[in-house]
Amino acid sequence: MFDVLSLTIPFFGIIALGAFSRAIGFFEDDMGMKLARFAFYFVLPPFFFLAITAAPIEDLFNLNFLIRYEIATFIMLVGAGIASSLLFGFRGIQRGLYGLNAAYPNMGYIGFPLCLMAFGTEAALPLAMMLTVDTIMLLVLTAAFLPADKEGALLKTIGVMLKQLAKNPLIVSALVGISWAYLDLPVPFIADQFLRLMAGAAAPAALFALGITIWGANLKSSYGELGLLSLLKLIIHPALVALLFMGSDMEVVWVQTAILCACLPIAANVFAMSQFYGVYAQKTAGAILLSTVIASFTTPAVLYFIYLYLP
Repeated sequence: MFDVLSLTIPFFGIIALGAFSRAIGFFEDDMGMKLARFAFYFVLPPFFFLAITAAPIEDLFNLNFLIRYEIATFIMLVGAGIASSLLFGFRGIQRGLYGLNAAYPNMGYIGFPLCLMAFGTEAALPLAMMLTVDTIMLLVLTAAFLPADKEGALLKTIGVMLKQLAKNPLIVSALVGISWAYLDLPVPFIADQFLRLMAGAAAPAALFALGITIWGANLKSSYGELGLLSLLKLIIHPALVALLFMGSDMEVVWVQTAILCACLPIAANVFAMSQFYGVYAQKTAGAILLSTVIASFTTPAVLYFIYLYLP
């Protein structure tokens, strides 16, 4: 247990430090967004590119792994959307965004540094694969909840979604890395050193920015909705992923990474999506904060389970 705490306490400590810096007025809200953009656009992509190009080419197309994980994604998003309709009377895209909250883990800002600390650089490849495929699938499923009578809304949303995916630096870096590895191209020494230097800043920059960003989010709305979301995201999602990977013969680090990513709090990207649709934005911000706070306790427990049963 000490090994787990030695990983998670510094990890969540950086998030807390970012929140503290915002609480005392050292940083403003816009500074958190700017630092997050720096991490998202400049330091995370080099890491994904290097991790993918260093991996064996046969590991880049692990369909067995992706299918198992995406089944869990589908069940979580659709199941949560249906539950929100039955319990809270949600309709249309509001159901889709509720499901997106339940199924979209914070892989970019939290999953990357935590998996790297817990399992080493071997975790980067499954993480990059999940991030790319999961993001595409989640946004497509969310768009499917748009009202059918809203003429042209679905096609318009899909078009906007494709443009957003093309602008996502993490997905672009993963696709470029896959192409680079498939063509078996070398990475020049100077370029390799530059990318490694940039990648080294990814974990602290992403975590500190997250702490600044989530400070002050609104938790004064519908505790029932937010509590259920936290339960679905932090407990049910990793349990479902663990069940789907039970008995598989794939590398342990891939299974470990999938379970740990599934137990992460809600991704900040969900807030951006809710703002785009103009629905459920305030509650999504509250859900992100609440799930991140609760995850500081539940994530060490899941990691301890992983170390105990998947050594």
